[in-house]
Amino acid sequence: MAIRARGNVVVDDTIFLAHIQDYATVMGKEISTVIRQQAGLFCKDMVGYTRPFASKSSGGTGGTIAAKKVGFDNVTNSARKIFQPIEHATSQQIASIGDYDVFKAWGERNNRLGPASGRKIRWVQFQAKYGNQGTPTKYFPRGSIDAMDNFMRQYRLDGGRGGLKTSAKEAEHSFAIVQDEDELNKYIKFKQKDVGLLKSAYWFAAQRIGAKITVPAWAKNKNAAGNAIAIDKSQQKQTPEITVGNVIGNKLGNESWTKAAINQRALKMRAQMANYMNKNSVVIWKATNTASYFNL
Repeated sequence: MAIRARGNVVVDDTIFLAHIQDYATVMGKEISTVIRQQAGLFCKDMVGYTRPFASKSSGGTGGTIAAKKVGFDNVTNSARKIFQPIEHATSQQIASIGDYDVFKAWGERNNRLGPASGRKIRWVQFQAKYGNQGTPTKYFPRGSIDAMDNFMRQYRLDGGRGGLKTSAKEAEHSFAIVQDEDELNKYIKFKQKDVGLLKSAYWFAAQRIGAKITVPAWAKNKNAAGNAIAIDKSQQKQTPEITVGNVIGNKLGNESWTKAAINQRALKMRAQMANYMNKNSVVIWKATNTASYFNL
């Protein structure tokens, strides 16, 4: 019966290192070569196991065009949850801004009609009726992209870098008004440039250890270079090692996906070892540390 790699097994750090050692032994390769190769492939795996994914919980699909679209859609939906163009503002929001010119522009966008009444409402009357009803709404005129970005950070997790906070997601209204639709669209396009930023650190880590991997262009964002972890000690005689990672990679639950990627990398090594041993009639016991992860 052929040797088969067992799947659906959990691999910890010690067992993963055992896979590296046995892979080098079975395949007849230098341990330093294997470490660099597998570290690079792990970086590629992590592009797939870092959000956004092609669907809500499809770890491993993060390097696809579908995942990029999900990322773009997330940016659009989040931005439109926080900001709305002036024509969609409520009476209370406009009153809380407390600026006559904003009130006038809002009226012009709504055919010069006041709310519900069907007639124009004077500024003083409007303020008396709708003012002082809750938290003041922020207003952003044209040319406020940077200010909008700073404002939005307070509604995002992970110090302003993650998804929207639950309170923002569940809010029944926007938190700010922008002068027009074009300005909101400009901001959305500005933020969509960040899609793939979290993944990109793994690309730079792979490059720094000299590993050749292929990832989509949107996962090579240069702004992620400073987040890459790449420490190459593969030439150490006693304990050769390479450390790769992302300084913000395990935030917001991504640690579970990192573990999933490690499990998949170990499985792929087992599959290669099994194929090699079957093809070359190598006994399973040559894999001394990981023999229990194979089926005869």
